[in-house]
Amino acid sequence: MKSTLTKIAFLFLVVVSFTACDKYEEGANYSLLTAKMRLVNHWKMTKVTATNGNTTYDATGNFPSTILKVKKDDTYEVIYTFGNLVTTDNGTWAFNSDKTTVTTTEDNGDIGIYTIIKLKNKELKLEYIDGSTTYVTTYSQDD
Repeated sequence: MKSTLTKIAFLFLVVVSFTACDKYEEGANYSLLTAKMRLVNHWKMTKVTATNGNTTYDATGNFPSTILKVKKDDTYEVIYTFGNLVTTDNGTWAFNSDKTTVTTTEDNGDIGIYTIIKLKNKELKLEYIDGSTTYVTTYSQDD
């Protein structure tokens, strides 16, 4: 009897896990990796979409080549390359309590709040609102 109840409870947990709502708009319903394990990576920016009012456009060409290095120690480095010019920004990052947003604090004190749209092992999509413009930036794992 105890074995049957254990099996039923386990089956219930599995069913609930696979049918649970996903916290990210474009994410898997489950992952064996924690959110932090998925976010800590070297990411290459692949696309930027900007929306202002009813107008949405591909803004990728307006940005330099960007590598985002998210580190385990809750720090990050962003490397921007535009032609022969290379600059970097450094700072710290933190999830909110339900891990749906990431807040960054640059070494100069600037703060950014990014909503996570997709967080997979090799794919990341973040939304950032700057005044009346919303930017959605897509990253892939930088090999």
